[in-house]
Amino acid sequence: MEIGRNSNSKQKWREWHKEMEMVNFEDRKAMPIPQKPLPKKIIGFKRINILYIDRKVITFLRHFRQIFATRPINLTIITHNDCILEFILHNIWPLLGENIHGLQLSAVIFHHFRQFAPSILNDYPSLRIFSIYYNYFYTKFPADDSAMALDGQAVAKWLFTPLQNNVPKMFNCCLHNNDLNLSSKIEAFKAAFASASSPVNFIIMFWFLRSNSVVPFDLTNELTQEQMVFKMTNYRLLLVRCPIARDESKWTKWEEEAIGCEIEELWNKIDIQIYSPSDQQLKRMNEMLRSDRSI
Repeated sequence: MEIGRNSNSKQKWREWHKEMEMVNFEDRKAMPIPQKPLPKKIIGFKRINILYIDRKVITFLRHFRQIFATRPINLTIITHNDCILEFILHNIWPLLGENIHGLQLSAVIFHHFRQFAPSILNDYPSLRIFSIYYNYFYTKFPADDSAMALDGQAVAKWLFTPLQNNVPKMFNCCLHNNDLNLSSKIEAFKAAFASASSPVNFIIMFWFLRSNSVVPFDLTNELTQEQMVFKMTNYRLLLVRCPIARDESKWTKWEEEAIGCEIEELWNKIDIQIYSPSDQQLKRMNEMLRSDRSI
């Protein structure tokens, strides 16, 4: 974790860290979870891994609320259980506030969450990085995040909603030979760019690239004074929409960030991976969801 520099705060951190070590799951031993508040000088953390959920886990997360409220949070969720997803949405998601900076989900989880919050991506104004894993190029036009819109339309709506600081959003997705609609999807981006009347910045990065149908291009829109470039860089394919007169040093840095961007490597990372919850845990969470949805 990131801590303050004075010796008193370091001593408090050492004391608290002795308890933190008990939530290290590398040895897979069940250990008590620290229930004490964080030392005040702690201003960030590297990673919190969550492999199960109970009252103590939620209490533990509540101690981080001040950090959640002031630091960019990066969240990955991996599970295949609807009860777990609903529980996360109602009991963990609200603790994170509005500072979700990076989000990594499967298409199935994203679809599930949109049943409860259709505009979930745009509900978080700081969300800059969105990754869809286990799925292919995942956008659809027209851009729309209403309740009746398709999930791909909601992704497009988020991409085309600028951040207040005009820093480009980053969308990471897969591209494979068996993504048969690749050409039509790229053409849809071209059409949206050609008809645009207002500028927006984004970078789409395709990984696990095994496609032979990629044709690079460089387009301009004189009305919005933008360019859109489709190119291969360092064995990664980028679709970049940016100003024609762009700051090359900044955009080179952002493109390099997109190529090397792994949410797993970012600080203030919460990683929820619950593959096989026990029947007892599911029963307990179902009971809480049926009551007041609160731990």
